[in-house]
Amino acid sequence: MTNHHDPDCPHFSDPDVEAIQQTDFADIFCACHRYEQPHIFPNGTAIAWPKDWNAEMARDWREKNDLIKTSL
Repeated sequence: MTNHHDPDCPHFSDPDVEAIQQTDFADIFCACHRYEQPHIFPNGTAIAWPKDWNAEMARDWREKNDLIKTSL
């Protein structure tokens, strides 16, 4: 699962997955995500969320873990 989607997921071969990994503060939600904890990409801010998570849960987790986007 190098792109964090199961092989049978319709998003498995999405060309945008690699680009998302390059984007700061990207949130990736998909029903195929089987892990139980958020998966932080190598850039340190893009995150693939467990399948049952929503945007509010992701925001709360980011705030708790100091991974929120701050404006200058």
